[in-house]
Amino acid sequence: MILLLMRSGVMRLIMKLIMDRRVPIRAKLVIPAALIYLISPFDLVPDIVPISGWIDDIVVTLVAAALFLMMVPRDVLMEHVGRASSKRSKNGKVIDGEYRIVDDEAPDADAKEGDSEAA
Repeated sequence: MILLLMRSGVMRLIMKLIMDRRVPIRAKLVIPAALIYLISPFDLVPDIVPISGWIDDIVVTLVAAALFLMMVPRDVLMEHVGRASSKRSKNGKVIDGEYRIVDDEAPDADAKEGDSEAA
């Protein structure tokens, strides 16, 4: 389960969001609470039961990750995901521009033609 979350990038996203100061503290407390539940010896379904003992741990992990991501402000989440929200772009954080290619040899050729005409 942890490998799946790491490959999808969710673990990295959650760690970045936990370090961000704009995320509320109540949202940041969801992840440690889930970790305490996973580490504690008390479970809803004991881990002694082969497969169903791990299901509650998986459910707690998924619910904690989803709850945390829902509690994070949308603009902060979109910034960390990589999609800047429209509110951020209105604040002047995006630079828009145009470009053109100038051939370096063209001005020299014109200057040589002008020199040959003058001579």
